[in-house]
Amino acid sequence: MNKDLQNGIYDIQNNALKSAKTSKKKLLLEYKKALTETQKELAYITKKYELDGVLNISSKQRYSVLKSLEKQLVKQANELGQLNIDKTTDLLKNVYSESWYKTAYLIDRGISINLDFSILRSEMIEAAINTPIDKITFSDRIWKNQKSLTDRLYKDISKALVNGKSTEKLARQIKKDFGVSAYEASRLINTETARAMSMAQTEIYNNSDVVEKVMFDATLEKNTCDICGSLDGQYFSKDNYPQVPQHPNCRCCIIPVVVGWQATRKLENIKDKSTNKKTIIDYSTYDSWKKSKFKA
Repeated sequence: MNKDLQNGIYDIQNNALKSAKTSKKKLLLEYKKALTETQKELAYITKKYELDGVLNISSKQRYSVLKSLEKQLVKQANELGQLNIDKTTDLLKNVYSESWYKTAYLIDRGISINLDFSILRSEMIEAAINTPIDKITFSDRIWKNQKSLTDRLYKDISKALVNGKSTEKLARQIKKDFGVSAYEASRLINTETARAMSMAQTEIYNNSDVVEKVMFDATLEKNTCDICGSLDGQYFSKDNYPQVPQHPNCRCCIIPVVVGWQATRKLENIKDKSTNKKTIIDYSTYDSWKKSKFKA
């Protein structure tokens, strides 16, 4: 029972992360397409106004170029933002639903009780994934990221046109701008996936008579943050416990505590150099594990 319950939560988390990885790959392809379109426009500008490797353009020409470019960047941002929202919404709905049913089944199977599997409704999922965090929804964050990308691109291109910047340096800067935005989009998907999974499981835990408490379970890796590390292994009331994710890219999870359950084993999120596999060890809190693993 101990092994099945804990490993079952890990499996649900791993499946959610795999779904997120698939969505990120598709989204990153769209970012690459958008980068290619911007590079094509820059190539046109370069061909028309480049002189000895730098952009040489009059004030009147610059105004015309920037107005046209701004229109294109806004259109591109709107298309990329909407696509991001659509893909992320589909992902979060799936993760919430799968996490809800699998967690309910895991507890039902292990404790021999009957949970009502019919109560999960589409409006319940919608409300959950669109819950604001710090008064901002995930879709608001996506639009904020897209605006930041548009602003960065416009600023960098405008600056290059004004200062006669090297076209080679400008091309590198544009690629960097897209890289920053793609990373932000990827991080948002990771964080919101973890949040959707956690919210679904919280719903199950709160409505289950057999879940008595919950345990905070931090990831065993060198860069686990101090907050998550200090919470690892602590038990909390199921009505009041630190929610995950605690921060962007957080991979911690919450383990339900039922009669007869206790943590006995844990997976290190570090591959053994000799086997190239992650090692399962006797249970240890993060602080104890870190002290023994990374001795000064």
